[in-house]
Amino acid sequence: MTRQRGFTLIEIMVVLAIVGVMAMVLLPRITFYFEPPLVLLQRSVEEAQGLALSGVSVRFVLKPVREQRGSIVVEALLKQEPEKGSLREFLGTAGPEDDVLVWKPVKLSHPLEGEGWRMEPEMVNFFTDGSCTPARLSWAEPGTYGRNAKSFLLTVTGYCAEVKERR
Repeated sequence: MTRQRGFTLIEIMVVLAIVGVMAMVLLPRITFYFEPPLVLLQRSVEEAQGLALSGVSVRFVLKPVREQRGSIVVEALLKQEPEKGSLREFLGTAGPEDDVLVWKPVKLSHPLEGEGWRMEPEMVNFFTDGSCTPARLSWAEPGTYGRNAKSFLLTVTGYCAEVKERR
């Protein structure tokens, strides 16, 4: 009598059950992962520095301030299109002096989401040499009134460091 090699149905079912249990345990950890505020801040700062190095004036602005916390909006100084149908455009006398620069919101790949941010001063400018104005930032879950807030320092070179509060 020759014995055939292979897996029995019970062995295959046990392996599938083990894989299913592992997937149930790991899936919530993978899908609900969020990056710590320090990582988000550093990525946003690096992206803003990259924009500034390309010659665009960029700034972080804290808006709207509610209970001294708000969301951070990234803005760039961009040329506003001339008004369509203006008399100077109609007459053909519009020139470069009519160009107006305005601060417009910019989307980053790694935005600083949420309204739990606090920033001192309330504006951080990024310069074309890669530097920025220093600031102290903190993040707390909205509605916690700053309890258990994580504080960060943003240096002139764009490096972000977490500040451990003494108690």
